[in-house]
Amino acid sequence: MVNLQELRANTREYLEDADYLFNKGHYNSALNLYFKALVAICDYIILRDTGKLPRNHTERFRILQARYQDIYDIVDFHFNNYRRAYLMRATKEWVEVLKNDAHGLYNKI
Repeated sequence: MVNLQELRANTREYLEDADYLFNKGHYNSALNLYFKALVAICDYIILRDTGKLPRNHTERFRILQARYQDIYDIVDFHFNNYRRAYLMRATKEWVEVLKNDAHGLYNKI
């Protein structure tokens, strides 16, 4: 069973690796890790508050929308950009917004 400490450690690792890649100009790779960090933060919050982990993105989004509208809005915005990155190159400015949101939410947990 995943616990809060493991989720927090995973999140910290994703953020550190994403920061490294961002600083090297590898924006698509950084975007993937920042989004993974964002998802891990959401799972941390949901597990902390409900004692359960979501099974998939659909369940995660449903829980976020019902209980954490402000976080849902952030994740929903970035999920659309995350999916777009499969088809196009991410820009520094685009990834920087995600970077700031991921670090900001991490600092709150």
